[in-house]
Amino acid sequence: MSETPAEDAPQTPAAFNGSTTPARQTADGVAAIAGMLSQLPQTVTQALAMVLQQVPVQTRQHLCAQCLVARIGWEALHGQALKAAIAAAGKEFGLADGDPRASQLDPAPHLPENLRPGGPQGLPPLTAAVTTVGGTEVCSEHIPNRPGSQKLLIAQGALSPTTMAQLR
Repeated sequence: MSETPAEDAPQTPAAFNGSTTPARQTADGVAAIAGMLSQLPQTVTQALAMVLQQVPVQTRQHLCAQCLVARIGWEALHGQALKAAIAAAGKEFGLADGDPRASQLDPAPHLPENLRPGGPQGLPPLTAAVTTVGGTEVCSEHIPNRPGSQKLLIAQGALSPTTMAQLR
């Protein structure tokens, strides 16, 4: 088997597995593992399947680049108020000072009125990206040159043709 030069080989994105292993090498490794699994006794493969079902799978949520830049700028201006709101949210739930779980709580109710979402200097939303435009991941609000000012319908899950027709 001849090796493809590294610069010509398709690369697995670093975000996928944390490395830049050539995609061909990854595919060969997966094929080798699949071949080995078929040679194991069924009881072993069933046990392996049960173990793998227990492993939590995390997927990375991609955020709209423009929403993220707005949030970073907001945090640079209002970082102290945000830290105080996170600490207050943690205290409300009985967490000790400095408990990292407090950062997972919603700080909005503990922000000053003008910094709350929707306020004059409100906390900007972090919106999930729905597409990539020119290499930048964006939400439906930040798609350049989108027609009109109406929000885009982003269908998620299985929608029947009848349901889709009713949305027109």
